[in-house]
Amino acid sequence: MTIVTEATRLRIRPLGALGAEVTGGSLDPLSAADEATIKQAVRDHLVLRFRGYNLDDLAFTRLAERLGTLQPSPDYTRSRKVYSSESPAMTIISNVKENGEAIGEHGDGELNWHTDLAFTDYPSEYTMLMAREVPAAGGNTWFANMYKAYEAMPDALKERVAKLKMKHQASHNAQGGTRPGYKDIETNDVREMPGPIHPILRTHPVSGRKALFLGRRFGAYIPGLPLAKSEALCDELWSYAALPENTWAQEWQVGDLIIWDNRCTMHRRDSFAGQGRRRMHRLCTRGTRPE
Repeated sequence: MTIVTEATRLRIRPLGALGAEVTGGSLDPLSAADEATIKQAVRDHLVLRFRGYNLDDLAFTRLAERLGTLQPSPDYTRSRKVYSSESPAMTIISNVKENGEAIGEHGDGELNWHTDLAFTDYPSEYTMLMAREVPAAGGNTWFANMYKAYEAMPDALKERVAKLKMKHQASHNAQGGTRPGYKDIETNDVREMPGPIHPILRTHPVSGRKALFLGRRFGAYIPGLPLAKSEALCDELWSYAALPENTWAQEWQVGDLIIWDNRCTMHRRDSFAGQGRRRMHRLCTRGTRPE
């Protein structure tokens, strides 16, 4: 079903277990009615795709600023070389090298399921990713509905973790490498790795719905449990995180913009090794402390 908002002429077409395509209207400038429609569509569908709007980085930044306060990744997680010169809060996610030097982060390998900036005290509210170059194959981005992950959990498991929290390690990146600000970290014991502690079940501050809230599997630890029991419980929780019926994949085209709600989704990336250049520009908005 396609939903048309007369005040904005934006069309919202659901895509699956989560996700919707937005067409029509204008994103630059963005009217107040357009802004309200987009925010409601994100609440309803969790992930939005905008195709064919052809925004440059400045227009993309103006749109993002209407949706929240921009939040760059912490300086200790990345090099200044992967910032966009036109938008200081923007990160380049890319495997492209110029003069033998990487212009972006995260290469061309697979990125496992994760939640953006869950390794900080204030994980992102929204993430916005704009495709500037796409490879011949691979590099798709998958999204998982964490409301549905919570709903799929047995009642006994919900009750067991209702008051438990999880430490989201901050010292290593998505590929398991040490982040620049933690080069002196030597431990491999997840109980000793640094990172914030967030509730396992998060109440969305706008919808009021409960969602399973996970960051990255690597380095996750549930304080108060023996290591073996924490590992077993983490594995059990991740088994509900991305059930196939609760996921949707974005197959990128140049110019595509995806906006998603980090408070109730997880995402991952397919490998595209050997398939060519991929360059994405990313903006995030500041979220609240999970509760």
